[in-house]
Amino acid sequence: MRRILKIGVCVALVCGVQRFCHKQTDGFAIEKISSSHTPKAKWEIPATYEEKQEVKALLAQEFYYLAKGAQSYVFESADHEYVLKFFRHSHMRPPFWVHLLPSIGSIENYRAAKIEKGYAKLYKDFASYQIAFKELKEETGLVYLHLNKTDDLKQKVKIWDKIGIGHILDLDSMEFIVQKKAELIFPAITKWMNTQEEQKAKDALSSLIAFLKLRRDKGIFDKDPDLNTNFGFYQGKAIQIDVGRFKFIPIEDSPKDEIVRITDNLLQFLNANYKGLSSHLQAEIEKI
Repeated sequence: MRRILKIGVCVALVCGVQRFCHKQTDGFAIEKISSSHTPKAKWEIPATYEEKQEVKALLAQEFYYLAKGAQSYVFESADHEYVLKFFRHSHMRPPFWVHLLPSIGSIENYRAAKIEKGYAKLYKDFASYQIAFKELKEETGLVYLHLNKTDDLKQKVKIWDKIGIGHILDLDSMEFIVQKKAELIFPAITKWMNTQEEQKAKDALSSLIAFLKLRRDKGIFDKDPDLNTNFGFYQGKAIQIDVGRFKFIPIEDSPKDEIVRITDNLLQFLNANYKGLSSHLQAEIEKI
């Protein structure tokens, strides 16, 4: 009984330490953002020499852990102007035991289906980022997409994780994106109103409705249009931060009240706190 008790205590301690470490680090580890994907022509995003030099210059600074999203781990640049996002490949990999299954009959079919499901999720995300980059580059704040491994960047970056440990990454071997860092909509509006910058808030809200209209007119639909977390303002202009859920649909098939639906929570917030902004936003919506 003593031996069993000791084993139980040891197991509990190990589990407790694992949970503590996971909470402290947000589960981040280099292997979780690394992949064995081979480059594919359809994911290639051409960049000029000047564009590559520009992105290499901004990646020369260090980046600090900011957040964990559904699709990526996010790091903020030292100058607070950009974010560097690495895909959470571990989130899309099949469980390790899937690869141990024998390649026979229906078991092989099951194994192949589980592996393909992970790839399908990644490819859907990649397709969405391509739509954003090609159709709404300015409106999503995207600066650079690196969806294929390369050998010509010859650039390393130092990132600092949540607990202050530094890691040096070879960017040629990683899939990542660089995006302008936006200020979330609700905090930004609150800040402007607290500093008596109502016109700035109104202009920013107008740019948000203009962006939503542009996106709709291009036939681009978003499955997760949450203004609380997925949109923000960069230098007073609205941009969409999370662009991993875009797809094209015919305009006639899109929800007729999509913009009203997307802005409903924002209108409720403005109605409760800033009546003037609420009236302005409603008027901008009614124009379209």
